Amino acid sequence: MTQTLAFPGASVRVLEYSASPLEEPLSGFHQAISRPDPYRQLQLELSGAQAVLEPGALQWLRGEMEVQASATGGAQGGGLGGLLRGAMTAAATGEGLFKTVYRGSGQISTEPTRLHYLLGELAGEDLIVDDGAFVAAAGQITVGRHVNRGLANMMGSGEGRIQPRLSGSGVFCLQSPVHPEEFQVLDLQGDTLKVDGNLVLAYTGGLEMTVERSARSLLGAGKTGEGYLQVYRGSGRVWLAPTLGGPGLSAAGTVLGGAALSGNLSEILGN
Repeated sequence: MTQTLAFPGASVRVLEYSASPLEEPLSGFHQAISRPDPYRQLQLELSGAQAVLEPGALQWLRGEMEVQASATGGAQGGGLGGLLRGAMTAAATGEGLFKTVYRGSGQISTEPTRLHYLLGELAGEDLIVDDGAFVAAAGQITVGRHVNRGLANMMGSGEGRIQPRLSGSGVFCLQSPVHPEEFQVLDLQGDTLKVDGNLVLAYTGGLEMTVERSARSLLGAGKTGEGYLQVYRGSGRVWLAPTLGGPGLSAAGTVLGGAALSGNLSEILGN
């Protein structure tokens, strides 16, 4: 067990399965051993609470739990109008319409993966998550949809599409190709953060996200070599992974006015 986090009525933990050599090392010889990355598995314990999982994430469950596909991401109600609005949004963006909701008491285990898991907690706030990063949430968290409506976002940032929006209180799990220790959680207080490339895995809903040129003029932007930047303004937290765009982790750039921007996490993971 490498990580654990608890909330009243729910807890999550990460299990890691390390590969072991099949033979004992030979005495007197240098024996280089190349081991694959370990598999990781997320386990959730529910005691009368609810959990929301990305569809297809379940491997097995134990206990008395109600399982349903929800278009409202765990929120009660929604009705036919909410279902139709969600269906139109999903059709326009390519995002899956439903999340899987579990209610009751028992244990849930997800499919193993070689990606890294990042655990966090929400306390009555919203969290905007990069496309492809959400795995699960438990407690009193619902998972909805967030749309960045800026024209620049829609044209080329990779963030102008629908993204998962976590709301409420509880614990959550995100996935990433980089280790949790490589993340920096930046606390902004009426501040401005500018990022070159898609290195942000998540940010709280109190922040405004836009895409802007790095200089006032297109010629000036070309001279700086940065082109377009993702800009976060306001007060809140940002989960930033400086190594996400490193060698072997870069996605194909999206061209906007001659400036390349890294693809979103869904593209990096091949989803």
